[in-house]
Amino acid sequence: MHPLAGDIVEPLVGMTVAPTMVSASQKRNVIPSLCEVTVDCRLLPGQDHAEAESLIRELLGEGDWELEWIEGFGGTRSPLGGSLWDTIEAWVAATEPEAAVAPICLSGFTDSHWLRAAFGTVAYGFFPLRYMDPELATRLVHSADERVRVDDLELGVEFIRYAAGAMGGG
Repeated sequence: MHPLAGDIVEPLVGMTVAPTMVSASQKRNVIPSLCEVTVDCRLLPGQDHAEAESLIRELLGEGDWELEWIEGFGGTRSPLGGSLWDTIEAWVAATEPEAAVAPICLSGFTDSHWLRAAFGTVAYGFFPLRYMDPELATRLVHSADERVRVDDLELGVEFIRYAAGAMGGG
């Protein structure tokens, strides 16, 4: 099994909870009366805040702490099929005849829930990568050092132009 398999699969099968910021005293010699911990909590599609909060409270146990949700977006997904899915399949078949389109879940956050809600549409996180090493790409997606190779960016632009023409009727 590939060494990255656990890192890739684990966040796809359960809620993730990662403390990302801690705030307490602004002076090193002052004992704070309050400490705040901000946690990035990513829910699976279909999982709600009540379920997540129950799990968190169970894990933390009793204590002198409070839990407050800052944002309220859970994992989202789009149904497969329809014109965008068909367009992706046609482009992949023409560009990489030996490849097939398969749905996957991504652990990174996306603003696509806004797009789905505002326009009642689907949103897929499809962006073709041909040249960047998949292991490197996996570590860089949504990281502080996120980047893409120029030739992969060109490939992505090719797809977007194809999709705009195919779906726009031109």
